[in-house]
Amino acid sequence: MDVNIKIHRADKDLPVLYIHGSGSNSKIWKNQLEAIGGYAIDLPGHGESDDANIETVEDYARYVLEAMEEKGLDRMFIAGHSLGGAIAQMVYLIDRSRVMGLILVGTGARLRVLDEILEGLKNDFDTMAKKLVNMLFSRKFSDSRIKDEVLKDLLSCGSRITHRDFSACDKFDLLSDYKEGKVKVDVPVLCIVGSDDIMTPVKYSEFFRKTIGAEVKVIEDAGHMVMIEKPDEVNSTILEFVKSKS
Repeated sequence: MDVNIKIHRADKDLPVLYIHGSGSNSKIWKNQLEAIGGYAIDLPGHGESDDANIETVEDYARYVLEAMEEKGLDRMFIAGHSLGGAIAQMVYLIDRSRVMGLILVGTGARLRVLDEILEGLKNDFDTMAKKLVNMLFSRKFSDSRIKDEVLKDLLSCGSRITHRDFSACDKFDLLSDYKEGKVKVDVPVLCIVGSDDIMTPVKYSEFFRKTIGAEVKVIEDAGHMVMIEKPDEVNSTILEFVKSKS
């Protein structure tokens, strides 16, 4: 591989590779890595990974697969949050043999983004970043320290790459392919979503239940950042799923 893509390994071995969302990095999965184990990737241009020529979710997925091969990660449960969930789906579609199951967290089969957000990320990044952080969490979540950490990572990622991430989300659309049966998934699928998620509402996960028989876990009083808002519930859900499907 011509660029360095960082995959962080937890002390506890678990066949799960976590993929973060837009403007984020592998640290978003800190609670999962520490509590249940696995591996977390920094996508190109994020965290400790080199940047690469990326335009689409498929571009990201191909780098994930290359990184898996380089690190000797064979068959894994691919867990993805938001953009990472779209990437997880695409990893499966590109190379089914590398995927034991999918864990789709706060994501969907289509991830349209408001023009206002795309324009804001390009033209007034700091203001839009602060607005986004407010949208990412449930109103019931009051830990300002964690919100500040998410904002810091978003600002650190920067306007260009964060805009690129959201643009890739906006282009991602498998909705009709799922509805028409063109996308067939023959591995176990778990969807985790916060009850208060306004970015990727519960109906997005229910769609996967209806079309591909996914298991759906709705975490009450959590928003889009469900894995850091309610880490214990997310951890137990992931661990139970992986153990039962391995």
